[in-house]
Parts: sequence; C-alpha cells; structure tokens
Amino acid sequence: MPSDGPTRPITDDQARAVRAGFGKVATGVAVITTLDDGRPHGCTGMAWAEHAAPPLLLTTLRAGGRTRELVGAVRRFGVNVLSDEQRAYVARFAARSAGPGARFAGVPYSPGPALGVPLLDGCVASFECEVAGIHPFGGHDIVVGQVTWAAAGEGRPLVHYDGHLWGLREAGA
Repeated sequence: MPSDGPTRPITDDQARAVRAGFGKVATGVAVITTLDDGRPHGCTGMAWAEHAAPPLLLTTLRAGGRTRELVGAVRRFGVNVLSDEQRAYVARFAARSAGPGARFAGVPYSPGPALGVPLLDGCVASFECEVAGIHPFGGHDIVVGQVTWAAAGEGRPLVHYDGHLWGLREAGA
C-alpha cells in the first residue's frame, strides 16, 4: 500500500548526509524565462531531466514564486542553459527584481522563434516549451515542458556542484 509520506522521522545527522549527497550531484545551471504582460521575466534554476520522444524536459520553480505564477498563467517558458562565461547571470536572476524586466537590463536576449519567450544569447543550449504539467514537490513545483524549439550553442556549460559554480574544462575540448 503506497504511503502519503515518510514512515519515520529523519535524524539531524541523516538530514545533513542527504544534503551532502545532493550536493555531490553536478547539475547544469539555467535561467528559466517567460513573459510578464509582454515583458521578459526569468529566474535562476538548476533541476533538470529530459525525455527525447516526445521531447520533454522538467525544471523546478519555487511554489508561490513570481516565475512559477507566470509560467502557470502563460503556459510557456524558456530554458537557457548557461555557459561558464555567463556565471554573473546566476546572481542577477536569483536576486529580487526591482520591477518587471529589470533582471534583463544589459543582458542580450531575443524572443524565441516558436513561442516568443525570452532566450538569452550565448547559452550552450536553449529550449522553448509549452507547459505539459505542473506537480507539487515540497516547497517547489515540478514544471514539465513539451519542447517546441531547441538550439545547441557553443561553449562549455556552467554547473553547480558541492555548493559552488564550476566551468567544465574538459567539456567540448
């Protein structure tokens, strides 16, 4: 019989071990983008999984966050996988925004060809997606996207590993 949650409490030591283990999973860093009344909006994201046929991907967005609210309303989003040269975008898109579109000031981007969501220039990969599903996941929501357009760029990816951002020296060499 399936359980609705944990069957026993986790100890503080176990919680620290889980967090340490999660930190050892290298994850590509992306900026998730969408539109806010026609203006660009985006946030930093890291969770990722993909499925080739049909082309699906997933990311997670903070439940109750502005990006999650907008993606749920407009039902489309972009995933911009950052290059190691775009490290500064991580903090920019993670910080509180002064207003709609403010995070994009000075950031080169263009509307995607399929859905018109903002796509950042210079990424190692870019995707435009229509929302295929949204599922609760702790304090975040899993957002599944049906990929409608994709492009692979040049450069090396930026990854999050062990609490730090890293470029992959061997990638693409």
